[in-house]
Amino acid sequence: MKILIVDDEQINRTLLLCMLREAGFTDCIEAESGEAALDIIVQQPPDLVLLDVIMPGLTGFEVAPKIREHVKNRYLPILFITALDDKESLVRCLEVGGNDFATKPFDKHILTAKIKAHEKIWALSARIEEQNKALRFYQQRVAREHAIVEHIFSHAIVNEDEILTYFDHHLAPAETFNGDVFICKPSPSGGLYFLVGDFTGHGLASAIGALPVTRAFQEMTAKGLAVSELALELNNVLLRFLPADMFMAAVIGEIGADGKRLTLWQGGMPEMLLVSENGDVRRLNAKHMALGILESQEFNSDSDTLTMRHGDQLVCYTDGLMEVTNDKKEMLGEEGIRQWCLHSAVVTANGLYQHAKSYNNHHVFDDDVTVVVFKSQPLALHKCAPVELDIPASIDIALTHQHLKLEGVLQRVLQVASQCSGIQLVRSTLFTVISEMFSNALEHGILKMDSSIKHSTEGFAHYYAERELRLAALEHGFININITALPTDNLIKVSVKDSGEGFEYQASPQPSEEATFGRGLALIKSLCHDILFEEGGSKIICLLKTNVTN
Repeated sequence: MKILIVDDEQINRTLLLCMLREAGFTDCIEAESGEAALDIIVQQPPDLVLLDVIMPGLTGFEVAPKIREHVKNRYLPILFITALDDKESLVRCLEVGGNDFATKPFDKHILTAKIKAHEKIWALSARIEEQNKALRFYQQRVAREHAIVEHIFSHAIVNEDEILTYFDHHLAPAETFNGDVFICKPSPSGGLYFLVGDFTGHGLASAIGALPVTRAFQEMTAKGLAVSELALELNNVLLRFLPADMFMAAVIGEIGADGKRLTLWQGGMPEMLLVSENGDVRRLNAKHMALGILESQEFNSDSDTLTMRHGDQLVCYTDGLMEVTNDKKEMLGEEGIRQWCLHSAVVTANGLYQHAKSYNNHHVFDDDVTVVVFKSQPLALHKCAPVELDIPASIDIALTHQHLKLEGVLQRVLQVASQCSGIQLVRSTLFTVISEMFSNALEHGILKMDSSIKHSTEGFAHYYAERELRLAALEHGFININITALPTDNLIKVSVKDSGEGFEYQASPQPSEEATFGRGLALIKSLCHDILFEEGGSKIICLLKTNVTN
């Protein structure tokens, strides 16, 4: 510890030097005046100052403030050494910047004890300053790293303005980085895809998963993959990149160019709402687990297709919105959000966010919040140019009753179908058509299921439980599928033949907009250029146009 002794009398400085050396303080500097002390402060900064009060020139009372002005925030203890013993003088020693005082004649033990006490404080202050320096450096480094990550995110997760205009959305991260993700991309056929995801937790650790998801989503939607394919591949991506305790709840959707046809995969997310223009609210519940949990052989990528009416609003939100609580610790919940949509004249993303915010007794959200609203309307998006003339091709798939019992058999059929030439612009539509034709052949042609059972939530559960029982007991039956590409005619022909007895397709009624069953055939008709029935309805042939450009 370096000590500066400031006194105009040599004898006092010598006496103090001897006392300090006996106490073990050997690094001492002398100054015979206030002016000399200030020069030393600049050239050889001490760690403690013993400062006389009464000196010619600058007094100790005048030197102390100047020392403080020079050292600024650095801790430098100043001990006044003085013969003054009146209360006013001692108080002034502290007022002008002193930390302590010692009266003359010096008491060796008291002076040494005071210096050692201030030495401990000085050492502690020095250690704190070093820690502060390290903390400032760390903060600067973190700020730099955050700036880099923000730059990467701002360039990696970008939604095109042309697509974004179709969505009313509000994203509110709980921290700097958002653990929620919202991506929307055009489809080659003139429709659009969207993804709303919610990673485990929030902050940077959660947000980092959005990068591989965004890249994979962009690449796959550019190829026109079906929603079921997107779900399966994104699940594989997250299994590869995320630790075991992280996953992403998600909604993956595709909207047709007419703005009406909606294909959805929902995993681990709160229910979606479909709000009609007359104020009715339909619930769309998630049927799957979140992405990044199940291995490929366990993962269910089945999607649902429904038809909206122009003016209907599709509402999607993450759980941070519904988990807010009021003063009574009551959660807003899915029902609270549904009630707001029921009684609100206009449903907007910001309106829903503000409703949750006013309900929230914390005034801040503990989790990231994302609200996305799509209003059904025709999409005026650019469609991809037609590909060059491809070669004709035909794929035959023959499924016995043993094949029909296999887990994920439909997904395997779609994987084979994806190898057919000329499907680039209608891949998603083709997969929807094949899925509906396969389900119709299996459930109605072979298993003889009655769709009218699905008139309620309980009916749905009973229907699929019965389906599993009948499938497990199946001992005979087949489904033959043929997919033929006719590039010269800009057509793809899909035929599905089952071993069932067929059905009265001519008497098949047109389902209502509110119907919960019997919509598969109507959906196929709406997607295809033409549909033919043969062999009493046990064979269906669909023609799908591939020239979708304007």
